Amino acid sequence: ATGTGQQMEMDELKEIVLAAARMGRKVASHAHAEEGIIAALEAGVASIEHGSYTGPRAIKLFKETGAYLVPTLLAGKTVATLAVEADFMSETIKAKAIRVGNDMAGSFEKAHKAGVNIAYGTDSGVSPHGTNDEEAVLMVANGMSESDVLVSATINAADLNDMSDSIGTIEQGKVADIIAVDASPLENIDELLDVDFVMKGGKVFKD
Repeated sequence: ATGTGQQMEMDELKEIVLAAARMGRKVASHAHAEEGIIAALEAGVASIEHGSYTGPRAIKLFKETGAYLVPTLLAGKTVATLAVEADFMSETIKAKAIRVGNDMAGSFEKAHKAGVNIAYGTDSGVSPHGTNDEEAVLMVANGMSESDVLVSATINAADLNDMSDSIGTIEQGKVADIIAVDASPLENIDELLDVDFVMKGGKVFKD
Protein backbone atom coordinates (compact mmCIF):
# COMPACT_ATOMS: atom_id res chain seq x y z
CA ALA A 1 0.00 0.00 0.00
CA THR A 2 1.29 3.46 -0.86
CA GLY A 3 -0.45 5.13 2.09
CA THR A 4 0.15 8.85 1.65
CA GLY A 5 2.93 8.33 -0.90
CA GLN A 6 3.18 8.94 -4.62
CA GLN A 7 0.96 6.60 -6.63
CA MET A 8 1.61 7.64 -10.25
CA GLU A 9 4.84 7.69 -12.23
CA MET A 10 6.21 10.91 -13.70
CA ASP A 11 5.44 9.91 -17.29
CA GLU A 12 1.83 9.31 -16.29
CA LEU A 13 1.61 12.67 -14.51
CA LYS A 14 3.11 14.54 -17.45
CA GLU A 15 0.77 12.85 -19.92
CA ILE A 16 -2.27 13.74 -17.81
CA VAL A 17 -1.21 17.40 -17.68
CA LEU A 18 -0.50 17.39 -21.44
CA ALA A 19 -3.83 15.73 -22.28
CA ALA A 20 -5.67 18.25 -20.11
CA ALA A 21 -3.85 21.15 -21.75
CA ARG A 22 -4.91 19.89 -25.17
CA MET A 23 -8.50 20.28 -23.99
CA GLY A 24 -7.87 23.68 -22.40
CA ARG A 25 -8.07 22.27 -18.90
CA LYS A 26 -5.95 22.45 -15.78
CA VAL A 27 -5.05 19.58 -13.49
CA ALA A 28 -5.58 19.47 -9.73
CA SER A 29 -3.57 16.83 -7.90
CA HIS A 30 -4.57 15.03 -4.72
CA ALA A 31 -1.24 14.74 -2.89
CA HIS A 32 -0.15 14.21 0.68
CA ALA A 33 3.54 13.21 0.86
CA GLU A 34 6.18 15.68 -0.28
CA GLU A 35 7.59 13.42 -3.01
CA GLY A 36 4.17 13.19 -4.60
CA ILE A 37 3.63 16.93 -4.29
CA ILE A 38 6.97 17.60 -5.94
CA ALA A 39 6.31 15.14 -8.77
CA ALA A 40 2.90 16.68 -9.46
CA LEU A 41 4.30 20.22 -9.46
CA GLU A 42 7.17 19.20 -11.76
CA ALA A 43 4.60 17.67 -14.10
CA GLY A 44 2.82 21.01 -14.31
CA VAL A 45 -0.35 20.70 -12.24
CA ALA A 46 -2.20 23.91 -11.39
CA SER A 47 -2.96 23.00 -7.80
CA ILE A 48 -2.26 20.55 -5.03
CA GLU A 49 -5.22 19.49 -2.93
CA HIS A 50 -4.31 18.71 0.71
CA GLY A 51 -0.51 19.06 0.54
CA SER A 52 -0.32 17.48 3.97
CA TYR A 53 3.46 17.16 4.03
CA THR A 54 4.50 20.24 2.10
CA GLY A 55 8.14 20.82 3.03
CA PRO A 56 10.89 23.23 1.93
CA ARG A 57 11.54 21.56 -1.42
CA ALA A 58 7.86 21.57 -2.33
CA ILE A 59 7.46 25.16 -1.15
CA LYS A 60 10.30 26.18 -3.48
CA LEU A 61 8.53 24.52 -6.41
CA PHE A 62 5.17 26.04 -5.50
CA LYS A 63 6.74 29.49 -5.65
CA GLU A 64 8.64 28.79 -8.87
CA THR A 65 5.57 27.45 -10.70
CA GLY A 66 2.92 29.71 -9.17
CA ALA A 67 0.77 26.66 -8.47
CA TYR A 68 -1.85 26.89 -5.74
CA LEU A 69 -2.12 24.91 -2.54
CA VAL A 70 -5.72 24.07 -1.61
CA PRO A 71 -5.23 23.00 2.01
CA THR A 72 -8.64 21.42 2.76
CA LEU A 73 -8.14 21.74 6.50
CA LEU A 74 -11.78 20.87 7.08
CA ALA A 75 -11.30 17.52 5.38
CA GLY A 76 -8.32 16.82 7.61
CA LYS A 77 -10.23 17.70 10.74
CA THR A 78 -13.22 15.64 9.60
CA VAL A 79 -11.30 12.43 8.90
CA ALA A 80 -9.35 12.75 12.13
CA THR A 81 -12.61 13.10 14.05
CA LEU A 82 -14.25 10.22 12.19
CA ALA A 83 -11.29 8.00 12.96
CA VAL A 84 -11.98 8.45 16.65
CA GLU A 85 -15.78 8.46 16.59
CA ALA A 86 -16.79 6.20 13.66
CA ASP A 87 -16.56 2.42 13.41
CA PHE A 88 -16.36 1.87 9.64
CA MET A 89 -12.58 2.37 9.28
CA SER A 90 -9.97 -0.32 9.77
CA GLU A 91 -7.37 0.32 12.45
CA THR A 92 -4.72 1.03 9.80
CA ILE A 93 -6.90 3.61 8.06
CA LYS A 94 -7.87 5.16 11.40
CA ALA A 95 -4.21 5.65 12.28
CA LYS A 96 -3.50 7.22 8.90
CA ALA A 97 -6.53 9.53 9.14
CA ILE A 98 -5.56 10.79 12.57
CA ARG A 99 -1.92 11.33 11.62
CA VAL A 100 -2.54 13.01 8.27
CA GLY A 101 -5.56 14.98 9.45
CA ASN A 102 -3.58 16.53 12.27
CA ASP A 103 -0.44 17.12 10.20
CA MET A 104 -2.20 19.08 7.43
CA ALA A 105 -2.59 22.22 9.51
CA GLY A 106 1.10 22.53 10.30
CA SER A 107 2.13 22.17 6.67
CA PHE A 108 -0.47 24.73 5.62
CA GLU A 109 0.83 27.27 8.12
CA LYS A 110 4.43 26.83 6.92
CA ALA A 111 3.44 27.07 3.26
CA HIS A 112 1.36 30.19 3.78
CA LYS A 113 4.08 31.92 5.78
CA ALA A 114 6.54 31.09 2.99
CA GLY A 115 4.35 32.85 0.41
CA VAL A 116 2.78 29.89 -1.38
CA ASN A 117 -0.38 30.77 -3.32
CA ILE A 118 -3.41 29.53 -1.36
CA ALA A 119 -6.87 28.90 -2.76
CA TYR A 120 -9.89 28.04 -0.63
CA GLY A 121 -11.30 24.53 -0.89
CA THR A 122 -12.86 22.01 1.46
CA ASP A 123 -12.97 18.60 -0.27
CA SER A 124 -16.66 18.61 0.63
CA GLY A 125 -18.24 15.22 0.62
CA VAL A 126 -15.59 14.21 3.14
CA SER A 127 -17.02 16.90 5.40
CA PRO A 128 -20.79 17.38 5.04
CA HIS A 129 -21.92 19.75 2.31
CA GLY A 130 -23.04 23.02 3.83
CA THR A 131 -20.21 23.22 6.34
CA ASN A 132 -17.75 24.75 3.85
CA ASP A 133 -17.59 27.97 5.86
CA GLU A 134 -15.75 26.17 8.67
CA GLU A 135 -12.63 26.04 6.47
CA ALA A 136 -12.23 29.79 6.95
CA VAL A 137 -12.23 29.44 10.73
CA LEU A 138 -9.60 26.69 10.56
CA MET A 139 -7.40 28.74 8.24
CA VAL A 140 -7.41 31.67 10.66
CA ALA A 141 -6.78 29.33 13.59
CA ASN A 142 -3.70 28.09 11.75
CA GLY A 143 -2.06 31.40 11.09
CA MET A 144 -3.79 33.01 8.11
CA SER A 145 -5.16 36.53 8.45
CA GLU A 146 -8.86 37.10 7.93
CA SER A 147 -8.16 39.24 4.86
CA ASP A 148 -5.95 36.55 3.31
CA VAL A 149 -8.69 33.97 3.87
CA LEU A 150 -11.18 36.14 2.00
CA VAL A 151 -8.69 36.62 -0.84
CA SER A 152 -8.10 32.86 -1.01
CA ALA A 153 -11.84 32.24 -1.36
CA THR A 154 -12.49 34.97 -3.93
CA ILE A 155 -9.64 36.42 -5.98
CA ASN A 156 -7.38 33.38 -5.73
CA ALA A 157 -10.09 30.78 -6.28
CA ALA A 158 -11.28 32.66 -9.36
CA ASP A 159 -7.74 32.85 -10.70
CA LEU A 160 -7.12 29.14 -10.16
CA ASN A 161 -10.30 28.33 -12.06
CA ASP A 162 -9.51 30.81 -14.88
CA MET A 163 -12.68 32.75 -14.04
CA SER A 164 -11.22 36.10 -12.96
CA ASP A 165 -12.96 37.84 -15.84
CA SER A 166 -16.39 37.05 -14.35
CA ILE A 167 -16.05 36.33 -10.61
CA GLY A 168 -13.70 36.84 -7.67
CA THR A 169 -14.21 40.58 -7.21
CA ILE A 170 -17.19 42.93 -7.20
CA GLU A 171 -16.76 44.99 -10.36
CA GLN A 172 -18.89 46.36 -13.13
CA GLY A 173 -19.39 43.76 -15.82
CA LYS A 174 -18.77 40.77 -13.59
CA VAL A 175 -21.29 38.23 -12.32
CA ALA A 176 -22.99 39.60 -9.19
CA ASP A 177 -22.13 36.87 -6.69
CA ILE A 178 -22.32 38.61 -3.32
CA ILE A 179 -22.85 37.66 0.32
CA ALA A 180 -23.42 39.88 3.35
CA VAL A 181 -23.01 39.28 7.07
CA ASP A 182 -23.89 41.24 10.21
CA ALA A 183 -20.35 42.37 11.05
CA SER A 184 -16.94 42.43 9.43
CA PRO A 185 -15.28 39.02 8.92
CA LEU A 186 -12.02 40.97 8.80
CA GLU A 187 -12.43 41.39 12.55
CA ASN A 188 -14.13 38.07 13.33
CA ILE A 189 -13.99 35.28 10.77
CA ASP A 190 -16.83 33.50 12.60
CA GLU A 191 -19.20 35.96 10.91
CA LEU A 192 -18.95 33.73 7.82
CA LEU A 193 -20.68 30.97 9.75
CA ASP A 194 -23.93 32.96 9.63
CA VAL A 195 -24.45 34.45 6.18
CA ASP A 196 -27.49 36.73 6.11
CA PHE A 197 -27.68 37.69 2.45
CA VAL A 198 -26.85 35.70 -0.69
CA MET A 199 -26.96 36.96 -4.27
CA LYS A 200 -25.99 34.62 -7.11
CA GLY A 201 -25.74 35.96 -10.63
CA GLY A 202 -27.63 39.09 -9.61
CA LYS A 203 -30.55 37.11 -8.17
CA VAL A 204 -31.22 37.21 -4.42
CA PHE A 205 -31.50 33.75 -2.90
CA LYS A 206 -31.40 34.70 0.78
CA ASP A 207 -32.34 38.01 2.40
